Amino acid sequence: MKYKFIWLFIAVLCSTATFAQITVKGSVKDKTALPIPGANIIVKGTGASASTDFDGKFSIVVPSKDAELQFSFIGFTTKLVTVGDRTTIDVVLEQTGQNLDEVVVVGYATVKKRDVTTSISSVKGKELQTMTVGNATESLQGKVSGVQITGAGGPGAQPRVLIRGISTINLSTDPLYVVDGIPMGTSINFLSNNEIESMDVLKDASASAIYGSRASNGVILITTKKGKTGKPKFNVDLSRGFQMMDNPYNMADAEGYANIMNKAYTTSGYSEYLPNAEQYKGKTTDWWGAGIKKTSPVTNASIGVTGGSEKNTYAASLNYYKSDSFYGIGGWERITARVANDFKFSDKVSVGVTLNPRFETWGSPGNWADFDKIDPITPIYKPADQLNGTENEYSIYARSPSYVWNPVASVARYDDYTDQYSLNTNAYLQYEPIKGLVFRTQGSIEVGDKTQSIFRPDFIIDAAHEKAEINSVERKNTTNHDWTWQTTATYNKTFADKHNVSLMVGATMEEYNGNDVWAYGEGVPNNTDLMREVNAATKNRNSGGNSWSSSLQSYLSRLSYNYDSKYYLTGSFRRDGSSKFMANNKWANFPAASASWRISNEGFMENTKEVINDLRLRAGWGKVGNQSLPGSVYQSNIGQGYYVIGGEVVDTSYPSSMANKDIKWETVEDINFGLDFGLLKNKISGSLEYYEKTTKDMLFLKQFPTYSGFPGYSTMWTNVGSMKSNGIDLLLSYKDKKGSFSYGADFTFTTVNVDMISLSADGEKLYGSSNRTLTVEGDEPGYYYGYVADGLFQNQTELNSHTDNHGTKLQPYAKVGDIRFKDVNGDGKLDDKDRTKLGSPWADFTMGLNLNLAYKGFDLIANFYASVGNELINQNISDLYNGASLTNKVAGLENMAWHGEGTSNYVPRLSKNDDNENFTKFSSLYVEDGSYVRMKNIQIGYTFLNQFGLDRLRLSLSGQNLWTWTNYTGVDPEVGGGVLGSGFGGWNYPVQPTVLMGVNVGF
Repeated sequence: MKYKFIWLFIAVLCSTATFAQITVKGSVKDKTALPIPGANIIVKGTGASASTDFDGKFSIVVPSKDAELQFSFIGFTTKLVTVGDRTTIDVVLEQTGQNLDEVVVVGYATVKKRDVTTSISSVKGKELQTMTVGNATESLQGKVSGVQITGAGGPGAQPRVLIRGISTINLSTDPLYVVDGIPMGTSINFLSNNEIESMDVLKDASASAIYGSRASNGVILITTKKGKTGKPKFNVDLSRGFQMMDNPYNMADAEGYANIMNKAYTTSGYSEYLPNAEQYKGKTTDWWGAGIKKTSPVTNASIGVTGGSEKNTYAASLNYYKSDSFYGIGGWERITARVANDFKFSDKVSVGVTLNPRFETWGSPGNWADFDKIDPITPIYKPADQLNGTENEYSIYARSPSYVWNPVASVARYDDYTDQYSLNTNAYLQYEPIKGLVFRTQGSIEVGDKTQSIFRPDFIIDAAHEKAEINSVERKNTTNHDWTWQTTATYNKTFADKHNVSLMVGATMEEYNGNDVWAYGEGVPNNTDLMREVNAATKNRNSGGNSWSSSLQSYLSRLSYNYDSKYYLTGSFRRDGSSKFMANNKWANFPAASASWRISNEGFMENTKEVINDLRLRAGWGKVGNQSLPGSVYQSNIGQGYYVIGGEVVDTSYPSSMANKDIKWETVEDINFGLDFGLLKNKISGSLEYYEKTTKDMLFLKQFPTYSGFPGYSTMWTNVGSMKSNGIDLLLSYKDKKGSFSYGADFTFTTVNVDMISLSADGEKLYGSSNRTLTVEGDEPGYYYGYVADGLFQNQTELNSHTDNHGTKLQPYAKVGDIRFKDVNGDGKLDDKDRTKLGSPWADFTMGLNLNLAYKGFDLIANFYASVGNELINQNISDLYNGASLTNKVAGLENMAWHGEGTSNYVPRLSKNDDNENFTKFSSLYVEDGSYVRMKNIQIGYTFLNQFGLDRLRLSLSGQNLWTWTNYTGVDPEVGGGVLGSGFGGWNYPVQPTVLMGVNVGF
């Protein structure tokens, strides 16, 4: 009887608990009564959650009538509702309007977007994840005004990112990346798109000065995904596709090549190079088909989970990316994981820790140009009668008379791969003793290990030229251990309901340490994989190593004030001390100030609310610095070399670099004026900004003049002068919704003008890229510098009249059909003084257009990017058109090249001898219009909500870089390079068209 009573009590208790639960149904709509699909509903204080379907309807079980439901959706104000006695709840969410209540990261703090006084552009992670790329910054292309991104082809290649143009002439132009508050250097190849919550780009100095000495190229702040209160939510993202590689040129076949070379020889007075060209018909060697794959796979996969309670939230993800090369071997593979845990011990104390382990491996042959350049007559392999059976597997290939090494053989020999392991830990402690006062300390440690293994087998394809008589093995290992620590105190207070004050002070310390060792040896007994170790080498063993360290200590502060959300003032100050400079210049100060006036909040604007929803003026000023130079510039170094004395080679030493104890920081001073606006219920929004920045004391690695007594190859870092740039940024956005159809468009426009103000000496000239670029006072840096190709000599009269005042020919070795080089200075001579400006690698403006459409479950995204007004150098012209080399040529060159008066005024005559230096002189022949428009991405998708037992299922099909319009005849118009060597295109690894299918699952 006793046990029956117990079981009855338990049953009653369970039934009571069951009856206490309430099922609540309802809908979520906007103010126009349109349903909001995908809105989130959370039972506050529990792990229960749900989301709305396509009709905006939901159903959720709550524990009692006292439960509170939290309704949220991106772009709408979150609403909290108590259940009470209701079982049906219909909620109307209000749009935030231009997302002004969103929080953006400003450096050591976050503020509402409406309160930002500086130039900051924010992009959400969801926008980045529409593209499958190895480096997340590629997804920014065209989405942010003021940011120019030049894609880099090749697995693992890093794009060039310029924020409002260039700020220096010799150092890195890449911005500083700060991930979750920790400076991570100038590359984010280690970070997956799927890990990113948002990217905030600090474009002007008033925004980036808080990062001081490393902010001269701008700063990109990245916030990774964190845990959210609620039951565990899993997300699986998979995209798989292929990159396409088409031959960029229509190269001559065997017969066509014979005709071209025969003409080059006969016009130069020689007999035919390949008599009876018809014999080669149908005998073309398909080098491209033998060595280049038309498609190469790319895979991106991610699985993540978020969840937690009000005391503890967590987020974890595992990400995989692989991009194969088009050689059939090599590529780039990356595996990353991120685990973030945040604990709230009380209303005053919270802590968090993030672990980010990662692994990368890469390696790929770099000789794809040779598949086009090698002649189409040489076979891939040696004929059987040329083999004697003693050759190893790398010696069976044929040798081309063109002196281009057999590319199929080169790929077969390739063995150069790098593995890298890294672990980054990031932890913080936050304490709020009283309301509004927050102390935060945060530290990060990163350790890494990179190993490069190289093996070069022995082979003999040609005894005189193409061979390696002894094999070699090399191993390089680099380790790093870096740490950062930063502590800040922030106080926020509102006085009299209208005076809002925020004060932050802090200090940071950073240290970067590393070392490398290498070993080399020759004469490994054989070429098998197991023997490719340094220990197996029997000859010429050698080894070496080095270590390095640098540190940075900083103090920082920021004061912000706004009155009644109308008038805003912000000032910041940072003081940096770097180990890279000597005592006199070790410390530098980086102040900044900005202000804004929200005109739309003024009383006199009340009658304009229907049209003007937001109107704000901004102005900012600041100083930032650059210390991206080696840590030992204050040391003099001795180099090792050799010299022939008395017929013998002897080892020598020489001063390779000289110390400069007076070297100081490179500084950029920046001013910015901006206008932000929102019109017609914020359907139209945007910003217009003007910026101007001046770089002073630019750091540059200069060679010693020979009269100094030091060798001409001795160098010294020094401060060389100043540079000024200015331009405008424009962002226009339009967003609207009609029933179930929503649509929007974003347009970005950026201009950059750069001029050198001064150099270290009057009339000084800085050359770059083998003296093919020039930088002088009063002009833009790194412009193309060479001879003017003034058409072709069409007849003997033109040739004879190209003389000085005395009738002496300016080009004595020229013949009809050769290039006429212009006597620019008119002195009657053709010499170095006639070299002049040929063009600029810097675009007049760049543009981006981003379109998005959605109807119920369907969505369409399209992104376009344009660069206009720059020139590029097509270095392939010499390979494709020059008859003096035995490399293959473009098909039909014998008809394209000059072969009679009026037949061409661009491609010189075919000739075995380039006596006129048509192709060896750097001239405007190589300069082409580099403008282009590219469709970066187009994607169509369909989303199922709350079906198949899943919260979300999205299927997508996308194409990246499928279409490009350009007049540039090189391989790819996206050409980067350093400041003094930018825009030199050639056989660069192209940005490849890619087609992908994607699946995204949430449950």
